[in-house]
Amino acid sequence: MEEEKKMTALHPAVGAAGKRSFPDKNVNEILPEGGAEFNIFREIRSKVSAREAAEYYGLMVGRNGMACCPFHSDRHPSLKLDERFHCFGCGADGDVIDYVSRLTGLTLYESARKLCHDFGIMVPRTSSGSDRKAGSAERKCHSGKRQEKTRIQEKFHRWRAWAIDVLKEYTGNMELWKGRYAPADPDAEWNPLFVEALQNLDRVSYYLDILCLEREEEQIVFFIDMREEARRIDKRNNESGRQFENRRTA
Repeated sequence: MEEEKKMTALHPAVGAAGKRSFPDKNVNEILPEGGAEFNIFREIRSKVSAREAAEYYGLMVGRNGMACCPFHSDRHPSLKLDERFHCFGCGADGDVIDYVSRLTGLTLYESARKLCHDFGIMVPRTSSGSDRKAGSAERKCHSGKRQEKTRIQEKFHRWRAWAIDVLKEYTGNMELWKGRYAPADPDAEWNPLFVEALQNLDRVSYYLDILCLEREEEQIVFFIDMREEARRIDKRNNESGRQFENRRTA
């Protein structure tokens, strides 16, 4: 139960979405360009499960959540679907965006845009606190308050190096759990650490992509929004380390 609480704290709650379509709308009308990349991934994962998307795109899923995997020649159902998907035959797994990307050959961002269009998910350009803060920081810069911007940048550079180390450590832990605790068959009970890895690995990898690949302006916005999340992940790393040491000395 304690592991499940930790896992939930690091993963957004997931809800259901109806199978709606908006063929009369252009995708760009639903997803305005600029600053929405982070919001779109979070919004989709909170509204559409891998099973809902798979059924929407034509996969027959049994009551037990099992289906024949579309990613390899599968005569007997080996694909487990719920909020995420995992194939016990070919090893394919991921979240709803990964599923659509594999199914269509689109990039993750293109797949996210497709899901927004097909399920009618709106991601407002200016609805997030990060957009408002970024706009405020930019206005301060243009009005001549460069000292504040310099202070934030200096603090950000120190935090960024620390956060990358924290996220890499947690990614390594989850990759270890994913391999070590993978269930041997579909009916086996899933280890909480395996579930935690499935739920958080892609999201944390996306955080690393932002801190390593995005423009500095976008990284600073991420820093403003995600400092508490990075602290929670660092705490989870410390807990994992203590648990490992306890097992070694037991």
